[in-house]
Amino acid sequence: MRISVFVLLLPTCLSLVWAEHNAKNEKERHDAKTQKVKKPKIKENQSVLVLNKGNFDRALKESAFLLVNFYAPLSGASLALLTEFEKAAEQLKSEKQVNLCKVDVSVEKDLAKEFGTQDYPVLKFFIKGDRKNPLTCTGVRTASSIITWLRRRIGPSATRLLNMTHIETFIASEDVVVVGFFKDLKENNTKTFYETAKDIPDIPFGVTNSAKHFVKYSISTDTVILFRKFEEERLDFKIANGSTLEKDKLTKFIKVNELHLVTEYNQMTSNKIFDVGIDSHLLLFVDKTSKEFNEIYENFKAAAADLRAQIIFILVDTDESMNGCLREFFQIRDMDVPAVRLINTTDNVRYRMQAEQIITENVKSFCQAYLNGKEKPQQHSEDLPEDWNKNPVKVLVGSNFDEVVFNTSKGVFVLFCAPWSQRCKQINFIWDQLGEKYKDSENIVIAKVDITANDIDSVIIEEYPSFKYFSPGSDRKIVHYTSAQTLEAFSKFLDKQGKSKKRDEKSNRTDNSVDGLKDEL
Repeated sequence: MRISVFVLLLPTCLSLVWAEHNAKNEKERHDAKTQKVKKPKIKENQSVLVLNKGNFDRALKESAFLLVNFYAPLSGASLALLTEFEKAAEQLKSEKQVNLCKVDVSVEKDLAKEFGTQDYPVLKFFIKGDRKNPLTCTGVRTASSIITWLRRRIGPSATRLLNMTHIETFIASEDVVVVGFFKDLKENNTKTFYETAKDIPDIPFGVTNSAKHFVKYSISTDTVILFRKFEEERLDFKIANGSTLEKDKLTKFIKVNELHLVTEYNQMTSNKIFDVGIDSHLLLFVDKTSKEFNEIYENFKAAAADLRAQIIFILVDTDESMNGCLREFFQIRDMDVPAVRLINTTDNVRYRMQAEQIITENVKSFCQAYLNGKEKPQQHSEDLPEDWNKNPVKVLVGSNFDEVVFNTSKGVFVLFCAPWSQRCKQINFIWDQLGEKYKDSENIVIAKVDITANDIDSVIIEEYPSFKYFSPGSDRKIVHYTSAQTLEAFSKFLDKQGKSKKRDEKSNRTDNSVDGLKDEL
């Protein structure tokens, strides 16, 4: 009887188990479907993935290698690189292991903050989903250099040169190539060579350990050779037996010598000039169409050979409209051309060659005096206008700047402007309104200075326009204004500074020895 009951109940039990199993499977399919629907989408634009805070993690998980362009849509440099970035993405479309992406930092501020991007554009390279340790991709300006940089990170960074035909063809392939001759391709110096190649994507790198190649190029020890199709066509970086190859020294050797003795400044070379790692730049401002150009250029070039590793020699064609901003920065007027100027890009200190003639001896003497610390920095000041203090906005120049702003009775709010800046031109109208509003104030003076025509040593200016409030008193307190650039915001800031002054005066009533600002103000 028990058996028959069991037999009767068995189908019912199996039905319940089967129903439960089906319900579980259905739930799993539903959950998977729901999860699939909720998966953040990644749009594609010009073969570039568009990333945001919501889909960034998905992109990391789905790509072994991810190169992300953090760009600002209103930045000219960002847009120029983005165009090349899109070209590179199109060419790499068939390579599934790497994706090129972009992040608009004006919208995705959290991502910009997370990865510490401040100057744009910035390229970050993410490897195998590692969000915490991206590499910064530098030194790339073109689609080809972006692709080379990526391939040298993913695969070998230098081409193995196998036979005589291969090495000869490689050397002739570009204007500048680098070949490493190493007897042992597995030792540390060779690894350093490979690491160096990763960071210089604009130049082809080759490597060989062939004894025949050593004989062909008269090499007895490990050597890195830079071959080029101009000036001295072969430059050797020899590695003494038993010594260690230093990446920084090799990088500088390559970057210095890939340039001509005199490099013409233009859109293609400007970044190379600053990538070299030499902060002393000597600039020749000259009209290339002038009759005396060839003679001046040759004299300038002759001075460069002995100073190559210390100073970069640069030619600026004053007949090229694109160089107008550079001329304004150095205050090079038509009547000044030809002219020689030197700048230390680390300290942003400029020097003027005083000699009237641009001959080799004068250029060498000027450079040597600078290197020896004997050349005095250039001091610029426009002539002080007779009516500098007659209008609501006072006009400051180099010669009267400190005297006016560091007074003891009035706060001075100064606009540091550049005439060529479009934003400065827009601000001038608001600044005139601000001057009109405070023209009768007993505590505040509104002023402006053309920072491109006047050297101001007492403050550091990093951008145009800049705004600084100089508080009255003997402590020379300076407040850098960074808020909105509107009449209302400027006024609110100044009223706050005025209240602060009154509080200070109240706490120092016993001190009646206050010098007044000159009557001109």
